[in-house]
Amino acid sequence: MTQKSTPTSAPTPIEKPKALIKAGRGNLGGTCALMVLSEIAIQAGRPLILADGDVRNPGISLFRALYDKHGLPRPESEESGELKRWYTDAFSEALLRKASLAVDIGGGDRTLEEWASEDSLVDAADAMGLPITGLFMCGPQPGDIDYLLKLWGSGLFKPKRGVIVLNEWTVPAGHKPDTILGPICLDPRLTGIPDMDVAFLRIPKLTCMAEVISSGLSFHDAAVGKAGLSGKPLDPMRRWQVGHWLEKIQSNVTAEGIDSWLP
Repeated sequence: MTQKSTPTSAPTPIEKPKALIKAGRGNLGGTCALMVLSEIAIQAGRPLILADGDVRNPGISLFRALYDKHGLPRPESEESGELKRWYTDAFSEALLRKASLAVDIGGGDRTLEEWASEDSLVDAADAMGLPITGLFMCGPQPGDIDYLLKLWGSGLFKPKRGVIVLNEWTVPAGHKPDTILGPICLDPRLTGIPDMDVAFLRIPKLTCMAEVISSGLSFHDAAVGKAGLSGKPLDPMRRWQVGHWLEKIQSNVTAEGIDSWLP
């Protein structure tokens, strides 16, 4: 009797580091989108450095449960030269650690764009093994699309891969997200960007977002019922809401086929 060999699973491919940089106008839910995508990577055990470059208003550093462990010190000032040094140091640190990098900048901040252009950031990052994916925030206002078109047209920051994030938090009350955000995904100005692969990522609205942030917990810890700063976990309904929200985001990422673009 011939003994069948036990099938072996294919080896898991080694995840290569990537840089995920948020850009776009402010107040479009960009920090939360960047943070949840970063948290998914950290939760999966992939090395990731968090970098909050918003000097005036803390961004992902507000999520201290993970930033205190995985984050870099924020810039000391918003002076252009200091910020450019900080960006350079952040990329260098990621390269030295062979880790991915998630960078949060203030909405409309042009310093990173200037630095990216001056130092040929996209080409340099590709050459050194830290390819950049732009996380471009877009909402229902005409100015949101205009800002991105102007940014890409200027050539200051135009990576080879761009994820246009549509956060349902930006949808006005009383309107359906599909009605407001759906047409953006079909806008020919966004679907045919020369020299940049584009995907759209919907981020559902999380009604208990404020409670999660005030709890001091990561999204995943909140979902599994860990105790927050108050010594108590979120209530069962809110735990379910967070868990379901995380599942929907991961499902949207997979449906768009952009897992390999993200840290």
